[in-house]
Amino acid sequence: MSERLKDYDDLQIEDLNYGSYLKIPELLSLQQLKSVPPHHDEMFFIIIHQSFELWFKEILHETGLLVDYFDQGSVSRALKVSKRINAILECLTQQIQLLATLTPVEFAGFREALGTGSGFQSVQFREAEFAFGLRDEWFFRFFEERPEELARLKKRCEEPSVYDHFLAALAAEGYPVPADVLNRDYARSHELHDGLLQVLRDLYAAPEENYHWILVCEALLDLDMLWSKWRAVHILMVSRTIGGKKGTGGSSGAAFLESRLPLRFFPELWEVRNSDWGDAR
Repeated sequence: MSERLKDYDDLQIEDLNYGSYLKIPELLSLQQLKSVPPHHDEMFFIIIHQSFELWFKEILHETGLLVDYFDQGSVSRALKVSKRINAILECLTQQIQLLATLTPVEFAGFREALGTGSGFQSVQFREAEFAFGLRDEWFFRFFEERPEELARLKKRCEEPSVYDHFLAALAAEGYPVPADVLNRDYARSHELHDGLLQVLRDLYAAPEENYHWILVCEALLDLDMLWSKWRAVHILMVSRTIGGKKGTGGSSGAAFLESRLPLRFFPELWEVRNSDWGDAR
């Protein structure tokens, strides 16, 4: 008998239930209101943001698998994982719109209880951005007093992004991805690379030979679009709730979020759309 089956056999029946497996009592004990007197809508706010963090955890979990499949050259499996990540992003976009049911007066009723809490301090959200290639050491300042989280971000910053793994997979399949792209400094955001742009243009221009890779490119573009869509909806929700006021933790609120909206994970995949396809097959 395998060790895993033995462990399963040794468990008591009462341990194998919905609540104990999912740790429901512990989970439901985590919604602790800080407002005095307790404000009804604070529970709503906490649950939405805690569930965001659970989904961010899952995105990071799936991103690790996506990278593994790129490294293995498994295009179909990479597509499958991309589809799940994109479905989660769709869910997040719908979920953040729940905040539209919170009026400015309702939010003001418990906002002070948030203290200096800010979305800037979500290490998982920033990890996800770093994992897909948007890296800015400016965000390190929000984790200086949390060395373990700061170390996680710095590690992400020094590792190849999902885009880098994708490009390495292309190169492993024989596509002429420029060496300076494959060997670039992972910690720095990169500018558009003309040589890489030409590789992607040639790939798109010959769909008969490259369609499986084109599907991967399109799935990555879907992910980029959904991330931007989440940002855009987030901006609307912040504007609807606090207008042009500063955000919690001293951020500039909607203005800062708007400054991030043009950012893209996969710049060459966007720029290739500007190509002249008159001679394409």
